[in-house]
Amino acid sequence: MNCTKHVDSPADGMCTYCGKPFCKDCLVEADGKMVCRDDVSRMYQDAKSSAASAQASAPTPVNVTVSSVNTNANMNTNVNQNGAGGYYPHKSKWTAFFLCLFLGLFGAHRFYVGKAGTGVLYLFTAGLGGIGAIIDLFIILFGGFRDNNGMPLK
Repeated sequence: MNCTKHVDSPADGMCTYCGKPFCKDCLVEADGKMVCRDDVSRMYQDAKSSAASAQASAPTPVNVTVSSVNTNANMNTNVNQNGAGGYYPHKSKWTAFFLCLFLGLFGAHRFYVGKAGTGVLYLFTAGLGGIGAIIDLFIILFGGFRDNNGMPLK
């Protein structure tokens, strides 16, 4: 098979645009494809016109103006006087200590701090055999015992 333009030269490839055989002098690489020199300008014009038609069919951008006016006023009043997170009714460390000392087997100290689930457990197991009440007594004494909200006893 010979080149379409140079009849005496063998064809080195086919034009991907028109499909005719051409020699290496007539073929040009365009967009990763081999195209004959005559079809390069046609390929460019086709690409340009398809881009123009795609742009014409694209939706026209619409300008939208959003106006927002906030008329809300903050009517909250800060009543925090000590720099903490507000008033919290802390449970007394000494009340919990004496409840645990005298009624720990019944879980009274656990009910006092709001831990009703473990209070019931202590009630039915006699303070986990007395060992749980003794451990709680030391934890309360050394300040590690917390109420049901995780707050320390005061």
